[in-house]
Amino acid sequence: LMRIVTKYLEGAPLVTSYILDVGGVRVVVDPGPASLHEPLDVDAVVCTHIHLDHCGSAGHIGRPTYVHERYVKHVVDPSKLYESSRSVLGVFAEKFGRPLPNEQAVGVADGARLFDAFDAFHTPGHAPHHVMYFYRDGKILFTGDGGGVYISELGVVIPTTPPPFRLDAYLQSLSRVAGLGAEAVCFPHYGCTRDVEVLRRHVEQVKSWVEALEGRLDLSVDEALRMLARADENVAKVLEVGGLYLEFYLRFTVLGFLEYLRGVGKPG
Repeated sequence: LMRIVTKYLEGAPLVTSYILDVGGVRVVVDPGPASLHEPLDVDAVVCTHIHLDHCGSAGHIGRPTYVHERYVKHVVDPSKLYESSRSVLGVFAEKFGRPLPNEQAVGVADGARLFDAFDAFHTPGHAPHHVMYFYRDGKILFTGDGGGVYISELGVVIPTTPPPFRLDAYLQSLSRVAGLGAEAVCFPHYGCTRDVEVLRRHVEQVKSWVEALEGRLDLSVDEALRMLARADENVAKVLEVGGLYLEFYLRFTVLGFLEYLRGVGKPG
């Protein structure tokens, strides 16, 4: 039995956390930002990555916190993480709140098995510290931000790829988890689906965005959004609704694509 908790920021859903008992350990996956912290009766925290909207409240919870092995220091002392987040996300970083230092951070190696139940896969692309977890007993893949944003009420999936985005690593990571045999996919933005083909379709979507944007790298973010909306109904629906989906996810996502593609074309 898994408890699903969606946390809201200014009336809009921000993050979905998952609480489940695995091997006698009560675990929360992606507890959310510091600003939305609420006490949780859990034994351990598992973060798919250390971005503020996912792992920012881990220090407030005060339980062992499992993160990518090379980024433990940024959870123990999150001051640099917070400042770099402010430089990229601006006011959104402040809305997410400042994480507390967390001395209980535990490094997770690629291929590690946590609680004899969660298999960890280093899956860079969205971020170098990204880890997906496959819960073997439930055949559930916790994608973090490595499989896009799943907005069930709109029936859409969009990438979430803020700078610095690595397209090549992102696609390799999705390829790596494609053969795990997952029967459900759970997104922190937002919720679960048994339509596991959603990740295959997302790969095709990402490739179509690259094709659309290549050769048009002089476009502004707004111009790129309008062009993508003509080619991808997912983008068109988010543009129509606006709000956090547009201002936080879609704008930063398109900027990440543009910056990556501009960088690929540079010598050296």
